[in-house]
Amino acid sequence: MRPLPAVAAHAARHDGLITRSQALDAGISESALRQAIRRGGPWQRVAPGVYAVFTGALTERQRLRAALLVAGPGAILSGAEACRTHGMRYVPKNQPVLVLVPHVRRAAVSSLVVLRRVVVLPEPRTLRGLPFAHVERAVVDTLCHSPSSRPRPSLHDTRALVCESVQRRLTTPERLGAELDRAPRNGTALLRRAVEDVTAGRWSAPECETLDVIRSSLMMPEPQINTPLPDLEDITPDGWWLEARLAYEVDSDEHHRYGLSGTDPATPGTRGQCRLAGHADLAVARALQAAGASSRDGSVIPARPR
Repeated sequence: MRPLPAVAAHAARHDGLITRSQALDAGISESALRQAIRRGGPWQRVAPGVYAVFTGALTERQRLRAALLVAGPGAILSGAEACRTHGMRYVPKNQPVLVLVPHVRRAAVSSLVVLRRVVVLPEPRTLRGLPFAHVERAVVDTLCHSPSSRPRPSLHDTRALVCESVQRRLTTPERLGAELDRAPRNGTALLRRAVEDVTAGRWSAPECETLDVIRSSLMMPEPQINTPLPDLEDITPDGWWLEARLAYEVDSDEHHRYGLSGTDPATPGTRGQCRLAGHADLAVARALQAAGASSRDGSVIPARPR
């Protein structure tokens, strides 16, 4: 079937996709449409009422475009796909495409997309030609609004994404907290804990977990966290105890400023500075977390310190 000019124009604007109503309005008859999407035909059905004017696999962008066409006018991409598009790496895997739609719209049923009806839509940010929610809304939706059929992200994954968003300067703890305050409280406990962590200056998941272990001790006092050593403002370890003359740094594969792990080129220098300042240094390696047991909230807890 040779597409009509109006059909070709619609498809060109929407990455090779067209809705049923657009095709009919463009002059395609019902019978011609059935012929186009028949088995072996030149088109393929992507979702209810959405067709690709080609055969073969969809690209990631076409998958997102199809989700928006399913959702209808005014829809905004949020959740994990929005986080990735904003540049975040530590996004929980196996998350569905989440699209925000006006509350008055009837929810469509599709395996391609999860529609979330909201009373007030956020102002969209156009990225790569598609409408996305802002960073704060994308983070909250990713971590708190997973479908009931899917497990919610663990505390470790929650911290990793929150820390990364702040460390990359995509947002601030204050803006995340404000967005969280606007969200329903149900299912937000882990995210609230992660926002408290970054507000207090703990900007990586391993760093947060190390403090969890310290606080689980019956004998170890609370350390000073991310503050300069006394009279040495240019030396700031992850934590330290003045009376014990002990400081610690969380070692990882790439700088843990990006939420999960990382080789921090400054870490050896910080540890060396601590020794010169008369503090013993303790490198908290990821191997410690890997050797531990998972806690109830999904974070990894090493053996309890005495």
